[in-house]
Amino acid sequence: MINSVTDIQLRPSPIFAFFKIIPFIICAICFLWLANRYYPVLIGLSLFSLIFGIYRYIFIRQVIYLVTPQYIRITKGVFFRQIDTVELFRVKGAHVAAA
Repeated sequence: MINSVTDIQLRPSPIFAFFKIIPFIICAICFLWLANRYYPVLIGLSLFSLIFGIYRYIFIRQVIYLVTPQYIRITKGVFFRQIDTVELFRVKGAHVAAA
């Protein structure tokens, strides 16, 4: 399905995905500290925040961008796949800047 000469397949890097979930990790640590210090029920919020952060990491890493001469296809999802396709004959005014 992927022609190695004309098709480009891109995926987000693990470092990018980690930086996107840092707020969830910080929230999990803060809730854990608050649970230890004041109110033990907050351990549940800490676990929820950590589990949601792990899910977001996996979700970000599962995104695949496929660029071909005819279309751009974005595939994303962990449990259910969602595929979005944009045909390139609809794109107008694209410019490529030389480095």
